[in-house]
Amino acid sequence: MTALDLTTPLGATLALLPECVLSGWTLVVLLYIAWRHETEHHSRMAGGLSLVGVGLSGAALAWLWLSGARPAGVPHMTALDDYRFGAAAIILGIAAGSILLSVRYLTRQRLLAPEYYVLLLLATSGMLFLAGAEDMITLFLGLEVMSVAVYVLAGFDRFRRSSAEAALKYFLIGAFASAFLLYGIALIYGATGETNLTLIGRRLGPALSPMAGLGLALLLIGFMFKVAVVPFHMWAPDVYDGAPTPVTGFMATGVKTAAFIALVRVLVEAFPHAAGVWQPVLGVLAVVTIVIGNVVALAQHSLKRLLAYSSIAHAGYALAGVWAGTTLGAASVLLYLLAYSLATLASFGVVAAIEHVGSRTVLVDDLEGLYSVRPWGALSLSICVLSLLGFPGTFGFIGKWYLISATVAEGQYILPVVLVLGSLVSAGYYLPVIMAMTMKPSRSPESHRQVSFSWAARATVALAVVVTVAFGVWPSGPLAGALASARELGQATVASVLRPGP
Repeated sequence: MTALDLTTPLGATLALLPECVLSGWTLVVLLYIAWRHETEHHSRMAGGLSLVGVGLSGAALAWLWLSGARPAGVPHMTALDDYRFGAAAIILGIAAGSILLSVRYLTRQRLLAPEYYVLLLLATSGMLFLAGAEDMITLFLGLEVMSVAVYVLAGFDRFRRSSAEAALKYFLIGAFASAFLLYGIALIYGATGETNLTLIGRRLGPALSPMAGLGLALLLIGFMFKVAVVPFHMWAPDVYDGAPTPVTGFMATGVKTAAFIALVRVLVEAFPHAAGVWQPVLGVLAVVTIVIGNVVALAQHSLKRLLAYSSIAHAGYALAGVWAGTTLGAASVLLYLLAYSLATLASFGVVAAIEHVGSRTVLVDDLEGLYSVRPWGALSLSICVLSLLGFPGTFGFIGKWYLISATVAEGQYILPVVLVLGSLVSAGYYLPVIMAMTMKPSRSPESHRQVSFSWAARATVALAVVVTVAFGVWPSGPLAGALASARELGQATVASVLRPGP
C-alpha cells in the first residue's frame, strides 16, 4: 500500500493523477482542433485523440488503484479509496462509450465542430473531481466544471431550436441548483468552521444546529436537482429530448453517476450522526420519484422522453440505496449505477443509429419492424430495455435486488415494496418498445434502411450488452468488488453510522 501525503504538492498531484492527465490531454485536443477543424476527418481525429486521453486517464487510475494508494492521515481535498476508484472507472467507461457513439453521429447530423470532444473531456474531468471530492470546495468546483460543459453540449445542435431550448432550460435550472448547493456549503462552513467532509463529520452530532440543518437541506436540494429527483425533475424530459442523442446518454449516465457518488460520500462522511434527519427526507423523495417517474413514462410516445422519465424513476431506485446509509447501501448504489449506465448508454447508442438526419426525436412507433431489417440492433435494445426493467438474467435485476437487500437489512419494507411495484409498472412502457420492434410489421419496405451502426457504435453497444448479460448470470465478481469498495468509504470518520455489510 502506498501512503500519499495530500498536504504536499507532489502527494496531491499523484492523488489527482487521473484528473490531471485528462485535463492536460484536453488541452492537447484543444490545440489540435484550433489547428485542424474543417473536415470530417479532422472531427474523427479529434474523437480519436479524445479516446486516447480517456485511456491515459484510465491507466493513471489503474496505477493508483493497483498500488493501493491511500492518504497519510485524514483525506485532504480528494478521496483515496476503492469507492472513488470504482466510480471513476465507471465514469471513464461512460466517457469512452460516449465518444465512440458520437463519431458517426456528428457526421450524419452534419455537426462538424470538433470542440464537442473538448467539452466532453472537460465534463468528464468535472465528474471525476465530483466523484472523488473529499472537501466541499473540490465538490463545488467539480460540479461546476461538469455542469458548464454539459450546458453547452446540450445545445450543441445549432440547427435545431429544441437543442437551444434544452441548453437554456438546463442552464437556468442548473444555476438555481448550484446556488442552493453553494449556499448550503456556506452555512455548513459557518456551523462547523470546516469544509473537509471528515472533519465536518467529527464536529456535527445527531442534533444539528439550525444553521447546519438548513445547510444540509440546501445541499440536498442542489443534489436532487442534479440527479432529477421529483419534484426537482421538470427540466429532465425537455433537456434529454432536445440534446443530441449521444449527449443525452452521457448526461443520463455520467452526470447521475458522479452526483450520486458525491451524495453518498457527503452523507456518509459529513453527516453520519444525522441519519435520523436525512433518511426520512430521502425515503419520501425516493417513493415519490419512483411513482411519478414510472406513471408519467406510461404516457410517452417519444423514445427519448420515455427514457428520460425512466431515468427519473431510476434515480428514485438509487436513492433507496442512499437511504440505507450502510456499507451494503453504498455498495448497492455503486453496483446499480454500473448496471444502469451500461443499459442506458447502449440504449441511446441504438437510438442514435435509428435517428433520421435532422430529425427531432424517435417515436416508439418508429421502431415497428426493426427486427426484420436490423435484428442485431433490435436484439441489443431489447436486452438493454429488459435490464432497465429488472428482468431476471440481466445485470439490472442484480442491481435492483441489491438495492432491495440494502433497505430490507435496515428493517425498511415500504421502499422495497414501492421499488418492486414501480418495476412492475415500468413493464407497461418497456415491453411495448420490444413488441414494436419484434411483433409489428414495418410500415414500408424502405423502413429502417437508413439505420447504420459504425464499427465504434457496434463495439460499444455489443460490449455493454455482453457485460449486462454476463454480470446478470455471474454477478459474484461485481458484487464482491462493490462491497469491498464500500467498506473503505468513510473509514476516517469517527463513530460512523456505517455498519459492516454481510
